[in-house]
Amino acid sequence: MLSNRMAALIVILLLFAQGVALAERTDGGYYRLVDEAGETLTMTSRHLDVGDAYIAADNRRYEVVEIAGDEVRMRYTETITLPEVDLDAFRTQVGGTSQDGERVVGIYHTHNAESYVPTSGTESKDDGNGDILQVGKALADAMENLGFTVIWSDNSHLPHDGQAYDRSRRTAVELLEKNPVTLIDVHRDATPPEVYEAQVDGEPVTKVRIVVGRQNQNREANLEYAKRLKSVADQEFPGIIEGIFDARGNYNQDLGPRMILLEFGAHTNYMEHAQRAAEFFAKVIPAAAGVQPGQEQAADQEIGAPAGRSVLWILGIAAAALAGYLVLNRQGLGSITGFFRREAGLGGTGDNDSDQENG
Repeated sequence: MLSNRMAALIVILLLFAQGVALAERTDGGYYRLVDEAGETLTMTSRHLDVGDAYIAADNRRYEVVEIAGDEVRMRYTETITLPEVDLDAFRTQVGGTSQDGERVVGIYHTHNAESYVPTSGTESKDDGNGDILQVGKALADAMENLGFTVIWSDNSHLPHDGQAYDRSRRTAVELLEKNPVTLIDVHRDATPPEVYEAQVDGEPVTKVRIVVGRQNQNREANLEYAKRLKSVADQEFPGIIEGIFDARGNYNQDLGPRMILLEFGAHTNYMEHAQRAAEFFAKVIPAAAGVQPGQEQAADQEIGAPAGRSVLWILGIAAAALAGYLVLNRQGLGSITGFFRREAGLGGTGDNDSDQENG
């Protein structure tokens, strides 16, 4: 049975495990997802694990069964039925504040350096002022035109490494203090351009990929939210959704329901096309999130309470981390390695390390 000290350390490690590895490839390569017949389903630069799932544009759900180099082999499991969403809210959206008061939307960028090569000649800007910020701003402006109060953060979370989501977590928590009805992390993918090329109403746009992290306690709620987004988009802007990843990782979505990651195109697409997609997609969010008058109760039952109501969970995370730290620190554990050796019965006290740190 685990000791209290070991259990406390495991809690801390799990809370910050998302920062250990990059969520996406940075070597310029990408993965090709193939079905049982060897046919290509889609491509992505996102790292995947066995057990991850992909809901394709046609609502067929596939599961990762094997990863061999750049090829991800998928197994068809079922064709899902998307939730029915009342589109009256969608079709009657007008400017101005809703009858029930202010509606707040939060938008931020974990990878704020991401850019689009055809537009700016680079896939990433060293100063952190990437093209992706303009896509997020386009989404924010379009939401404001629909009568929402939008808090858009252009905070930098550089570098683009394994701890980027830990740094953007601080931004997410700050935005949650404003009690947003949804919190959106805006990204772009890294694939050949044809994966995301599309047209809506005769205008060129990038497709949008929805990503849900399956390693958090809000996974079911956020996956339901993703399906609602796809349901509305499929009806109003057919072809704009590339699919939904239910993938390894957290993406800070443990902070609450209606937390979502959206990828607008790839680095090989035009920023202007991604901006146009954001303008269209802004019209999808209110009905999907259930934040028009009269829609809140039904959406809450399907998805869960708005993101801003997760304060107790945030406090619980902080309390667990603090308790774990105090348990470890009280014992003078200056060396995590020594701690694990003692817990495993391998000897070693680590007292010298502890004395040096406490001195």
